[in-house]
Amino acid sequence: FFQILSSTWPGKVYVITLRSNYKMTEDYLKKNNIRFDQLFCVNSFEEKGEIIKREGITAFYDDQPEILKTITPNCTCMLVRNEGNFSFDNKRFYMSTRTCEII
Repeated sequence: FFQILSSTWPGKVYVITLRSNYKMTEDYLKKNNIRFDQLFCVNSFEEKGEIIKREGITAFYDDQPEILKTITPNCTCMLVRNEGNFSFDNKRFYMSTRTCEII
């Protein structure tokens, strides 16, 4: 998905990830043919939000709903479903009251 998206995206591609090993992350992206203009390895969701705001990023993909709390309203965030945040048996996202208001 990200290989196709990054190769067709008309603007700059920023990768902002909660990882500490820059070189390993860079190698992974290159090995998987994921194009990027800039890679940021951060230590917190707040750092992700700061970079998104500073760089003027208007579309963002993440697999952790906690990031939604740190993003400005002018940035569209798409939550990526995976086995770590979604129950395929129950067909529901895993969320807590820290990240979700139950309605």
